[in-house]
Amino acid sequence: MSHALVLGGGGVTGIAWETGVLLGLRDAGHDVLSQLDLVVGTSAGSTVGAQILSNIDLEDLFARQTADNHNEISPLLDLEALAIIFGEMASGGTTTDEQRSRIGELALNATTVDERTRRTVIEKRLPSHDWPTVPLILTAIDAVTGQFVTWTKDSGVSLVDAIASSCAVPSVWPCVTIDGHRYYDGGLRNSANAYLAQGHENVTVIAPMTGGPSPIVDAELQDLTASGSAIRMVVADAEAIDAMGPNSLDPRFRRIAAEHGRRQGRSASF
Repeated sequence: MSHALVLGGGGVTGIAWETGVLLGLRDAGHDVLSQLDLVVGTSAGSTVGAQILSNIDLEDLFARQTADNHNEISPLLDLEALAIIFGEMASGGTTTDEQRSRIGELALNATTVDERTRRTVIEKRLPSHDWPTVPLILTAIDAVTGQFVTWTKDSGVSLVDAIASSCAVPSVWPCVTIDGHRYYDGGLRNSANAYLAQGHENVTVIAPMTGGPSPIVDAELQDLTASGSAIRMVVADAEAIDAMGPNSLDPRFRRIAAEHGRRQGRSASF
């Protein structure tokens, strides 16, 4: 039996929540990490994917999320730009390169911290800067063409750059330059990109998606099920969503997000 883990987007609180879910699942006797053949990471999930494959125990990763000290920075949000971007994603994601290119134009013209400052944050998140041996697929979008891209250890892209691009929320963080191209957050295609787990018999999806799966994510999960995959899924429940607050990029809510994730993991029906 082949096992894939899909980790969705959700900001810094999403990183904490997903880490908590994985630890909570292990608390309950479901060690998802013991039999992985593939990890798919989008945005926050790209960070978590690299962390859990770095041979650091989940307890230690959880402790990082509940510690008061951290290296995250809080962005200034351009609410007007974000409203336009999420208007493009009204159904939970984008379906065309044209849509993603329009978002990319906003991202490229936004006022953000510089790439070097943001890259330092990503570097400090990661226990290792080397690609793991377990296959890891990370997602991003070309800001000019709108093309959805995936990074693996065979792409010739550093793990730090791959994760930075996947986490580059448009208009919030700078687009990431890789080989002369600029990239932003793969979560703007959709928050999970679960179709990348195609061909695996067991697929676990962990995604802090407010309100549950979007129509676009749902369609991909249905396609996976139709192709023979058994899906297990954990999304943030109403209690977790309320506790984490409206801004998933606010690092002050990491601890509470991690704790709610662990609660949900312990009680998940697996």
